[in-house]
Amino acid sequence: MASPDQTCEAIVDICQRLYQRGFIVGTEGNVSVRVDESHLWITPSGYHKGMMHADDLLLIDLDGQVHAGHGRPSSETPMHLALYQSRDDIQSVVHAHPPIATAMTVTGSPLTTNLLPEAVVVLGDVPTVPYHMPSTWDFAKMVSEAMQHTNAALLENHGAVAVGPSLQAAFNVMETIERAAQIFSIAKTLGHVRPLSSEAIKALHALRAN
Repeated sequence: MASPDQTCEAIVDICQRLYQRGFIVGTEGNVSVRVDESHLWITPSGYHKGMMHADDLLLIDLDGQVHAGHGRPSSETPMHLALYQSRDDIQSVVHAHPPIATAMTVTGSPLTTNLLPEAVVVLGDVPTVPYHMPSTWDFAKMVSEAMQHTNAALLENHGAVAVGPSLQAAFNVMETIERAAQIFSIAKTLGHVRPLSSEAIKALHALRAN
């Protein structure tokens, strides 16, 4: 198991990568990593994630109580807690606003993952959670219910959320969300979009299951 310092440094690194990729700006976005059955490190509220330091992070429990660090945990803490409480396999949560994927939610377009083998394998089906007031427990419950069987979801007018068995895995999911949205958007401007065949998707689902 990684030390607290290693975990916090890893979160800072992922936040910087999210910022460098243009997935977050200003104080947008939030990231957390579960460290045991009842505690997680999470990014603070109101901080620029691209300029954050390891000692800015907070250690909280699954009730949201702060055990280490200063300031307030992310305003989206309820969403993180609801996801951890609903699935034992989740070890990290990444919420960002990747521009093309977010734009798709603004136009009411679903994220089509059956165009690319990588999207089928990494993402599977990606639901879009209807808009609800962010940072509330009602919204958190909607997200956790939508993600019972998927590691990726779009949030209507509010970005995307990715989960995984590790911080790197959750970040990989977030990158794949935006890449799938990017390819779909470009393809639509070039002409008819041709999805993978049902046989190909069935084989990829089998690969994903393994």
